Amino acid sequence: MRNSQETVAATHSDLPDECWECIFKFIAKDDLNSLSLVSKQFFSIIDRLRFSIFVKNGTLPFLGRLLERFTNLKSLSLSSLNDNHDLNNLLCTISCFPLTKLTSGVGSFPFPSNGLRVFSQKITTLTSFNCSHCFLRNSDLSLIAECFPLLEKLNISNPLMLMFCYPPVTNTPTNFMDGMYSLLSKCRCIQHLNLKYARFLNDQHVAELSLFLAGLKSINLSSCNHLTESALFSLVRSCPLLSDIKMERTNIGKESAVSSNSLRDFVVVNPQLKSLCLARCEHLKDENIILFASIFPTLELLDLRFSDQISEGICQVLRRCYKITHLYLSGCSRVKLHGINFLVPKLEVLYLSNTEVDDETLRVISKNCCGLLQLKLENCDHLTEEGAKHVVENCTQLREMYLRGCHLSDEIRELFSRRGCLLYMYI
Repeated sequence: MRNSQETVAATHSDLPDECWECIFKFIAKDDLNSLSLVSKQFFSIIDRLRFSIFVKNGTLPFLGRLLERFTNLKSLSLSSLNDNHDLNNLLCTISCFPLTKLTSGVGSFPFPSNGLRVFSQKITTLTSFNCSHCFLRNSDLSLIAECFPLLEKLNISNPLMLMFCYPPVTNTPTNFMDGMYSLLSKCRCIQHLNLKYARFLNDQHVAELSLFLAGLKSINLSSCNHLTESALFSLVRSCPLLSDIKMERTNIGKESAVSSNSLRDFVVVNPQLKSLCLARCEHLKDENIILFASIFPTLELLDLRFSDQISEGICQVLRRCYKITHLYLSGCSRVKLHGINFLVPKLEVLYLSNTEVDDETLRVISKNCCGLLQLKLENCDHLTEEGAKHVVENCTQLREMYLRGCHLSDEIRELFSRRGCLLYMYI
């Protein structure tokens, strides 16, 4: 036994650290902890591969030692701490370490202004700041801009000061928007912006904010329920690098078709946008998505889940946006896809759970979407094993299929197994 251990130790000690680093990068983070116990060499290498820490209440007494131990640490999250901890003192303590990403404590009140000032004076490398679920005021937004002018990624979603007002704030105080304008006018490097649940935002606010965001690459405006397609078009006009837009649970589609088309005249075709999420937009209609397809012809991901008014217009979208690889239509109860009479060769992931699709749909899919890797068809009451057979026989690259609610014979199950496709039919 001892000789075996010595052989293993000799084997891994012969390899340089760089080789082990490359190997360990392919191993799940949770498994690295046990590997670090194998030898001092592994322990040292794995420590260098730790780039982030989530600080919890029990971690605080050891935080200083942990920061010294993990020499390549770039990201620190304080979001798991409860309100009893003094974030100002904690930020002063960690300000000696060259972090690039910081997540503030959830529900921080008051906002740790003094700590952030000290932190920013010593750390000028911060490019990502997350203060989601924090109590924010106009002065706090101005402070963020003052402390971190080089921010590239900013998350100020779920601003609690506004969410917990009663009655709920719909017309936010002017000074708060002034803080937003001040922040974005000074932080001109912003590439990724998360304003989810900033329910005070309206189309005019977004139009004005977008003027400061020429370098923006992604934005999340989900659950900003006052926003319409006017906000979407403003972003596209002012942010030429934008590749990812999330506007789930907004009022896109509420404006009339005439109004949408008149707005479209001010928007040029945008080949940069690759990902568009408009899930759960209850006013979204076929005419809207057809219009969007003409503006964003190189979309690769389109999420329209639970948009009940969408029907066969999605076929025109697929014809125009021929690069789509991921299409999410779960909960679009009117969708059947019978009109796909053309090849959709790049489509890899298709979600159709809780829709009215039937065996004819699967026949069409199997004929024209042969590159599918994953197909979800849960709770589709009109499907039989005949449709499933069409898919597994013709979509030869299919690796996962979800068919909860559909009975399949042992023969068809065996066919899936032979084709190397995992079949999920859990109850």
